[in-house]
Amino acid sequence: MRAAAEVRAAAVAAAALMALGLPACGDAGGGPPARDAASPAGPRVVRRIEPADLLPADLDLVVRVDVARMRDGLGQAASDELARRALDEVPDEALESALQRADVVWLGLRLADLEEGDRVVVLEGRMAGLTPDPGRWEPAPAAQDGVAVFDRRGGVAGSRADTARIIALGDRAVALVSAVEVSSVARLLRDGPDARRGDPAAEGLVSLDLRARRLPPYVARRFPSIGALVAGVARVRAVASLHDEGVRLDVELVGVDAAGAERARRFLEVFRDNVEDARYADLMKELSIEQVESTVRLRWLFPAPLVLALLSGRSPG
Repeated sequence: MRAAAEVRAAAVAAAALMALGLPACGDAGGGPPARDAASPAGPRVVRRIEPADLLPADLDLVVRVDVARMRDGLGQAASDELARRALDEVPDEALESALQRADVVWLGLRLADLEEGDRVVVLEGRMAGLTPDPGRWEPAPAAQDGVAVFDRRGGVAGSRADTARIIALGDRAVALVSAVEVSSVARLLRDGPDARRGDPAAEGLVSLDLRARRLPPYVARRFPSIGALVAGVARVRAVASLHDEGVRLDVELVGVDAAGAERARRFLEVFRDNVEDARYADLMKELSIEQVESTVRLRWLFPAPLVLALLSGRSPG
């Protein structure tokens, strides 16, 4: 029984940690549009605002972490630590107390500006009584009932990744908004959610929705085969879920057309079939790849013994 519990705990942890590496598979092209930090004027929308509605469509990667499910498998302290590691790139003092209360966390990023830190973090859970430090935050006007807005006193003097605005949806959710995204989120509060925003499945422990973009021209010229591969992919959705055997990753890769999907499938098959390191041979056997028209589906099982080895820092095998 103890061994089974350790396997389940390790599997939960692995699924959480998988969120750390996912942004690396995006591109580095393009840049954020110019924005005015002031809230845009316009008509009010009278409606219930859902936490995920605060994620603008210009953030091309959205990751959803189900902290409550992790907590059920690992306990409060361990699950919060794993979620904190998944959000390690969010340098904010306001995150700590909100994370301890969260049941679900959404992280929206723009991969082209990953180092700069343009992002929105939304934490949904038991937020009653959570109040920003009045020495650092001051109330700002909010046109919507049940919504409280706080701006950083003196503005953001450091990195643009620092949180410039906190938005509280009653006692249901808190959003931490970086400076570049302030006007975009203000627009969402005014006009409603973007139709094309990232929308990860409400399944598993970690899920993501990525809108792929072309590589920058100088990178595409240097690596034309990779550039063609990335250009043929329109969207990637993935879910990491816990099973008795370990952690299973289900991925749906949508090509711009059947030819683009075929290029992606062939690349993945070559990757799977040509790993020479014997330690990972069994793991590669667990990766199934199939194409249906313009969609490629992957299913990959990470066995519990391998998960335990990776988490303990031992070499697999």
